[in-house]
Amino acid sequence: MRYLSDEWLHEADQLLRSMAAVPDALVVGYLVTDGPDGDRSYSLTLGPDAVGVQPGTDTADVTLRLDWSLAAEIACGTASAQRSFLDGKLVLGGDSARLLGHPKALTAVDDHLAPLRHRTIFE
Repeated sequence: MRYLSDEWLHEADQLLRSMAAVPDALVVGYLVTDGPDGDRSYSLTLGPDAVGVQPGTDTADVTLRLDWSLAAEIACGTASAQRSFLDGKLVLGGDSARLLGHPKALTAVDDHLAPLRHRTIFE
């Protein structure tokens, strides 16, 4: 399935629902530009009631804006979000300091999505 397609977001959401709850809620919105099907946005929700992803960024506390190729590289593990931010390739918006309080949860998201990478087309 294609990265960030509706099918991919559904599969990612299902995988993340098995993740442990996060006491301090955070919603991270992603705007990925210049993709094969145009721009795509989605939100990662970390919270005490639910962990998952859904289309759109309306309720995001923090937003990340990046292009498709960089998003694919980060998802594949060949690029670092932190390095991309420092290099000016990833733009943060909102209360970016909130990300600092969730390093374990964000690492767990990456771990939970690992099985999906093998079934994902990143072109």
